[in-house]
Amino acid sequence: MENFNLINKEAWNAYQSDYMKFHLMERPDFFEFYMNGGVDLDAFLPSMLGEVKGLKLLDTCCACDAKQAFSWHNLGAIVTACDISDEAIKIATKNAIQMNFDIDFVVADMQKLEPIGGSLYDVVFATYPVWVQNIDEACKTWHRVLKSGGRLLWHTSHPIVDCIEERESGLHIIQDYNASYTAMYDKFAGTPMAERQAGGWSVDLPVAEHFWRISDLLNAVCGAGFTLLKVHESYEERNAHKHTGREMIEAEPEMRKLPCEFTILAVK
Repeated sequence: MENFNLINKEAWNAYQSDYMKFHLMERPDFFEFYMNGGVDLDAFLPSMLGEVKGLKLLDTCCACDAKQAFSWHNLGAIVTACDISDEAIKIATKNAIQMNFDIDFVVADMQKLEPIGGSLYDVVFATYPVWVQNIDEACKTWHRVLKSGGRLLWHTSHPIVDCIEERESGLHIIQDYNASYTAMYDKFAGTPMAERQAGGWSVDLPVAEHFWRISDLLNAVCGAGFTLLKVHESYEERNAHKHTGREMIEAEPEMRKLPCEFTILAVK
C-alpha cells in the first residue's frame, strides 16, 4: 500500500515557510498574543477537557505555527508537540524559543509516533483525521502513549460539511457520505489562509486527503480500547463567517444550520 503520509509530508514541508508568513499576516501580534497568555482554541475544547494545569499533553499535529500547542501551554499543560513535517518543527521550535516557552517539539507521524514511548501522557490532543491514512492504527498509537486513565481529545471538522455545498439553487450533495475514501490531487493548495492572505498558493506536489465518517472515527476510538466519555457537535460563532480572497462575508445561512465541528473525548 502506498504511504500517503510520506507523500503529504513532502507537500507540507514545501508549504510551512509561507504558511507561517500567512499566520503573521493574519495576526501581526502573533508573538505578543501568546506571550501575554493568549489562548486560540474553540471555547468548548478546554471546557470538555477540564483543568490541564500540570498535565502532560501531546499535540499530535502542531504545524509550524503551533498555536494550539502554545494555547495549551498557556492553560498550564506541560506540552510536547509533534508534526510529520520537519520544516514545521524547525519553525515551531524557533517560535517557542523566541517566546521563551518550554515546549518539546518532535518530528513524528501522528499515526505512528515512533519516537515516543508508551504510557507517558495524561492527554493526547489530536486533530485533522483528513491527513491520517489509517485511523485505526492512529487510535491504537494514541492509546499506547497515554497513561492509564489518560484522555484523548480528538477534534475535527464535521464530515457532513464535506458532503454538502450551498449554491444559489440551494444545498447540493457533492459526495457520498456513506463511503470512506482517499482523494489524490496533483497539486497542493495549502490551507484557506493562503487564499485569504495571498489570493492563493500552490505547489506541484501530490497530496492525499482521507474522508472518514463519524462511525469510522468512533469505531476506531472504541476499537483501540478507549471508553467514550463525551462527543460534541457544534457550529461555533467564530465559524459563522467565511473568507473569499481578502473579503469576509457571512457564511451561507443554510449551511449554518448544520454542524461544522465534531469532537470526541475518550479515556484509556
